[in-house]
This record gives sequence, structure tokens and C-alpha cells, in this order.
Amino acid sequence: MKILYLCFDPSIDLAAESGGAVHVRGMIRALGNLGHDITALGSCVSRPEWMERQTAARVIPCGISRLNRTLGRAIRKGNQVLRQSPRRFPDAVRLLHNATFLRKATKLMRRFSPDLIYERYSLWGITGLRLAKRHRVPLALEVNAPLVYEQEHYRQKLRWPRLAHWMERRVWRGADPVMVVSEPLRNVLIEEGGVAPERIRVLPNAVDAKWFSASDAIPINHKKQEEFVLGFVGSFKAWHGADFLLSVFADFHRLEPSSRLLLIGDGPLKSSLEERARKAGLEKAVTFTGIIPHEEIRDYLATVDVALAPYPVLENFYYSPLKLFEYMAAAKAVVASNAGQVAQIIRHRVNGLLYEPGDRAGLLKCLCELRNEPALREELGRNARKASEDFTWERNAARVIEWVRSKVLRGSLRAAA
Repeated sequence: MKILYLCFDPSIDLAAESGGAVHVRGMIRALGNLGHDITALGSCVSRPEWMERQTAARVIPCGISRLNRTLGRAIRKGNQVLRQSPRRFPDAVRLLHNATFLRKATKLMRRFSPDLIYERYSLWGITGLRLAKRHRVPLALEVNAPLVYEQEHYRQKLRWPRLAHWMERRVWRGADPVMVVSEPLRNVLIEEGGVAPERIRVLPNAVDAKWFSASDAIPINHKKQEEFVLGFVGSFKAWHGADFLLSVFADFHRLEPSSRLLLIGDGPLKSSLEERARKAGLEKAVTFTGIIPHEEIRDYLATVDVALAPYPVLENFYYSPLKLFEYMAAAKAVVASNAGQVAQIIRHRVNGLLYEPGDRAGLLKCLCELRNEPALREELGRNARKASEDFTWERNAARVIEWVRSKVLRGSLRAAA
């Protein structure tokens, strides 16, 4: 099958280390491994040749036009004057980018003649839907989050919220199948987006389980035998819980002076977390790595005794945490908050430990238990690695193809009748 993969979002560099980029590369690579012919079009691809080596697909960048970049700079300058946080790609820039992206995608449609359009849903993006209708090609839409909701609640307010909601619902309703990463997100699309339930498929995030579980991982830092290392991978944003984790680690470090905390990633809270660690006298016990290449994550995790996903209490937990599956594939003992999809993936005392979100004493108890019981850590890690084999990019890709072929077959049968 020939597949045109679309990623309209200019804030996702497909060759970068973000969770979104890792997801894109994992899915494209998996589709190719199944024998499909993939051409990928992305608004931001800083290293196209590297991306092609990583995925074995044709990768074509479609950057913001010069005129649109000029508009973006003017909007950002105006926002600074008004003392508003400037966005790299304002709403007007994203909306106008549809013309450039659609034009490039249309040329690919004519040259490539794909059997399927696979699109990662992006705020303000409508290219996949336009192409699918115009060329009568199935559109499989991957929805990782309700992006209008996220923009309004966690980032700078939308310039045209009613238009954004209308476009989001239109794109959601126009695709079949629509893949969502969790059951809560499925409910959002049904209740708020008006998407027919039979069109939606739940497809949690995944991992390259074979690569993560390979025995040739080399610990990035040699630790002393008595050291007990806790690890966190992710962006330092309020809804990831790194601030809560650092606070609890201060208590744990007083009980276990040989403990260390490895914080892998970056984000808006990093500088404040570094300052808090300094004021607490934890400079030598807490390591901030910054952004690291994804191919090195496995080596960093090889240093870790316990991997953490400390999500706080959230109003709407619709995420499918990528870090969770990577922890599991790396055979780490996982400690996570009992929230959303996490509690469906992690079975308490089987392949990890769960505590209630925001429960300091609960998290501290989990850490102390795993420090004192190395046999339990080993058992949880083994079980986690085994469980991760059910969540691979190849399995996800195979399911998508199965759903698309089933839809096409149903359409053929209806036409014949």
C-alpha cells in the first residue's frame, strides 16, 4: 500500500527529540517495516536526510513561507509590545500555512497516487481532509490530544476560538478511522466533537520494544554500588509532575542519602526546578541532563533503578504517556500515579507500583519499598518488559492498516449491493 503521511504542525520538528517527533518516526518506520511505501510531508524537518535514514521513507519538508514568516515576526513583536507571551507560530501563521502545505501535498498526491492518507492531527490543519475528499482516498487520522482545549487551557489563548473549534470538529468527523490514544480521549471526540463511535479506534502510544530491551545498553554514568538512582524522562511542564517529584525526592534523600535523581529533558519549569534543588542542598544528588538524543535514552535508563511517571491531579487526563512504555521496555521498575490510562497499563504490584496523584506519603512509601526490596524491583522490571511487547509501533501500524482495509471492503460491498 502507498501511504502519504502528513504532519502539518510546524512546532513538531520531525527530526527532533520531542515525544511527538519520536511518535511520528516510530509510526512511519513501523508502516515501512510492514512493507508499505511511505512518503512523509512535514512542516518542520530540520534534518531530512537523517529522518529518511531513520525511517526508510521519503521525507519532504514544507516550511512556513517567507511572507508568512514575516507576518509571524510582526505578530510576535506586537504581542511583546502588549506584554503577551509571543508564540513561535501564531494562529494566523498556522492558518495561512494551509495554502502552502495543501499545494505541496497536492503535488505529492498526483506524483505518488497514494492508497491512504495518514495524518497526525494538528491545530488549524485541514490538508488531509481536503485531499481525501478531493481525491476520494481514505483518511486515517491520529488524534493525540484535543488541541483546541489544550491551547485554551495550557497555552496562549486562541485568536479565533470559534473557528478553531469548528475546524477541529470538521476534521475529526471527516476521517475514518480516527485513532485516539486513550479511552478518555475517545469520549471527548464523541461527546464534544460529535464523532460517530464506530469510526473511533483506541490506539495507545507504543515503543520499539526490541531496541529498548536489547542487552547492549551502556549506562551513561557509572554509579557507585551503593547509589540508588531514580529517573524521570519528559518535559518540565506543570502537568508532568516533575516539581512534585523533586519535592518528594528531598524527603526521600533525607532517608536515603545515597539516592540520586536523574531528570532527563527540558521545559519551562527547568530553571525553577534547578533553583529549588540548589536551595534544598541537592545539587550533587539531582542531575539535569537537558535534551538528549532519543537514541541515548536507553543508555540513560540503564543507569536507573526506578523510573517515575508522577502525574498530578488533572481535570482531564486523556494522555497516553510515551515515557511509560519506554520505561517498561527497558525493564525498569515503574512507579506512577494512578491516573487515566496509566492505571490501565501499569498493574499494581505486577509490573509496577501505583500511588494516588498528589499523595506524597504514597509516593515516598513506594520508593522506600523498592529501595529495600531489590528482588521486587527485578520482578516488576521483568514483568514490565514482557507487558511492553503488547505495545509496539509495528502492532499499532498493523491495526491501522487492518481498520482501513476493513473500511474499504465495507464500502466495496455496499457499492456492489
